[in-house]
Amino acid sequence: MVLTISTRELPLQIAYNVRHLGGYQTRRGKATSDQCIRSASLHRLTEAGVSALAEAGVRTVVDLRSSAERETAPTPDMAPFGIINVAAPVFEQDASPAGLATEEFPGFASVYERMLVQGTDAYRTLFSILAEANGRVLFHCAAGKDRTGIAAALLLDILDVPDETIVEDYTRSAELLSPMFKEWLPAMKERGVSQGRAEQLMQAEAPDMMATLEHIRVRYGSSEGYLSSIGLGQSQLGVLRARYAG
Repeated sequence: MVLTISTRELPLQIAYNVRHLGGYQTRRGKATSDQCIRSASLHRLTEAGVSALAEAGVRTVVDLRSSAERETAPTPDMAPFGIINVAAPVFEQDASPAGLATEEFPGFASVYERMLVQGTDAYRTLFSILAEANGRVLFHCAAGKDRTGIAAALLLDILDVPDETIVEDYTRSAELLSPMFKEWLPAMKERGVSQGRAEQLMQAEAPDMMATLEHIRVRYGSSEGYLSSIGLGQSQLGVLRARYAG
């Protein structure tokens, strides 16, 4: 499978919401590279799916899910294909849409603020790997929308991609997750979740990401300020900019 700027989405057997972050124009007149891929969980991958990742040049996978999620839906062994799988949990509880359905839901903007605080180790690990890895890096959570969406937004923001593009990349998840929603809906209903609430939890709406970008700037000064506050050095940030928007 050849993954190019013109074919951002990577069809895999079987994974959802898989797409690279390349080809976005920055404010400095550059374009982001296609060396970073975001996705939903990879636990459904067949051997052919793992092989396709390797053929696309993926050498490192960073799993942002909790230990419980990884145990319930383990990722297939990728080592025979030359892919390293790194666990970097943002939360140590089920933070998938199905998991969020079991607790009081304050709205995604509030959940994302909590992710930035509780997920410092995870995001430090991810961005350190992005700065140092050889080959493409894929990062994912359960739906590839929330924990993954925050990571993608931080990366695109430090690359000086305009806010409207960051928001557009975020909102794309809702459409690409339609098949997953159909899979999850019966289980969510078994937990007593109404279809309306389930649909709400699978959304990726522009105001939530706009509010999150504003929160980052108010609290941390910028996405660079946030990454610096969790331990990324200036040299690493420079490498990230050169590698992903050189």
